[in-house]
Amino acid sequence: MAAAVVALVAGCGPATTPTATSGSVRPTAATTTTGTDGSAGGAATATSVAPAAAAAPSTRAVGSTASQARPGTALALLGTLVVKGRGPMTGYTRAQFGQAWTDTDRNGCDQRNDVLRRDLRGIRLKAGTHGCVVLSGTLLDPYTGRTIAFTRGPGTSAAVQIDHVVPLADAWVKGAARWDVGTRTTFANDPLNLLAVSGPVNAAKGAGDAATWLPPAKGFRCAYAARQVAVKARYAVAVTSAERAALARILGTCPTTPVPTAGPVALGGWPVATSSSTSTPRPTTATGTSSPKPSTTSTSSVVQGVHPGAFCSPESSLGRTSAGTLMRCSTTATDPRARWRRA
Repeated sequence: MAAAVVALVAGCGPATTPTATSGSVRPTAATTTTGTDGSAGGAATATSVAPAAAAAPSTRAVGSTASQARPGTALALLGTLVVKGRGPMTGYTRAQFGQAWTDTDRNGCDQRNDVLRRDLRGIRLKAGTHGCVVLSGTLLDPYTGRTIAFTRGPGTSAAVQIDHVVPLADAWVKGAARWDVGTRTTFANDPLNLLAVSGPVNAAKGAGDAATWLPPAKGFRCAYAARQVAVKARYAVAVTSAERAALARILGTCPTTPVPTAGPVALGGWPVATSSSTSTPRPTTATGTSSPKPSTTSTSSVVQGVHPGAFCSPESSLGRTSAGTLMRCSTTATDPRARWRRA
């Protein structure tokens, strides 16, 4: 184990994450991990939360805290994680983790819509999809504490994105590079590792681990740390010494936080939208005049701060770079993966 670590100041409140099968899923290609998305979006209202400087606890102190924790808690599970440095990013692409939102639980619905149904409230489902596709709903964003209205469609779906709690790139440099594609696909679509969150905040997080990024909402940090520990333990993903110390510092403020679980999400459970409730009413206009066309670059529907070439979701959504260039989430004939490209 490395010796020096960077500590995080992390206030914690009650865990409010949705619960969803626990059980260990070990990588088939390697069970010993080595050293060190996902979806892309904008960062208009949130920035990375850097850990505050503090005296670095010794590795022995961190290990002692975890070893003395109550069994069944996230803090105790933290003590079982392998501590190693980051490996290289060589060979990493999103495609290494299989097709995005693969229906790994075989319920007939993609994982993105499964997580939307689990995490949103006041949902309306699309008719003819067997209770799968979410047309609209409301998210109480766990990362910010804000309420976000979700409406499916180009330019609006990106307001709510599905975050990999343990980012795919972080997993890659800490063990996943040795896994087979099947294990990586399972990891990328495991409900335990997925949360519906604010799109811009998800983009701001990037591939950060707990030593470099935490949710702006301090009251959610215990639940967030516990979920990271649970995912890394399930897949034998390593942690760096700084990351382990950060997680220990957070969970030390809420030592009884249990290990979260997650499982398949049932189809349906919400009203199906009727044709009248999904159609957009035509505005009435005076004779001889025409209604103005809605702007396709409204600031409310354009994700800010996107990076050209980064993976994105959903396809056809709009974004702007920090320099103000308008981008569109799209594919090409030679690259079927959705990326931010010049509109």
